[in-house]
Amino acid sequence: MSLWSRLRGSVQGALGRSARDEPLSRVRWIDAHDNPFGVELLDCRSFAQSMLAVSGDPRVAESYALLRASLGEECRGQAPHNPETHDCDLRYPAATEPPEGPLFKSGDMEEKWDIYHYDGNLYFARSWTGELSYRAQVEFREDATNIVAVTAGRAPFEADPHYPIAVVDFLIRSHVFGLAVPHPLPESPGRDPRQLALFSFSQYGRRGWYGTFADTTGLQPPALEDAEGPKA
Repeated sequence: MSLWSRLRGSVQGALGRSARDEPLSRVRWIDAHDNPFGVELLDCRSFAQSMLAVSGDPRVAESYALLRASLGEECRGQAPHNPETHDCDLRYPAATEPPEGPLFKSGDMEEKWDIYHYDGNLYFARSWTGELSYRAQVEFREDATNIVAVTAGRAPFEADPHYPIAVVDFLIRSHVFGLAVPHPLPESPGRDPRQLALFSFSQYGRRGWYGTFADTTGLQPPALEDAEGPKA
């Protein structure tokens, strides 16, 4: 069964509950003029913050628990399955090169990623399974920290070569730096807000507050006094 078929089933199941209490009913589009990012946003915040991530397979919970102790050595020198590499130029404020090992570890099952740093590469692995989804080549310079290439596994919703670059940028800014920024949305599922919200939660869990079809790599986070993101 495809990802989109599973998500459609989740939407249909959610719609069978009370619409008044269903967080999916509060997912909505925010016009570009009504938020500080200046692009149309899908507001998934209520849904993302209220959902619990569960699996009917006890092996998944066991895998997640075992991976909490991992330092990511199993990712070192590896590439995602069916890899494709995309050159890019993502820049972040200059910083001292961090020690090798974890940069971000999921604290519960609602956080879907673990991020590691080894040998000039960042590794982005799914927190439930340890599956390596992205590898990013990083260069630490005096004036900036640069991601110069992203290697991603092929996926049906990643037909756009810029999409994996935008995902890596979002994961760095939201998980490593803790910034409230929108995540990229793929074109594949269309514009149904409920289906997109389910996709966002499957990818980013409680950190997937706002999605957009716009280029997220150039979007700046709001001021510190507005750190909770755009107002609903």
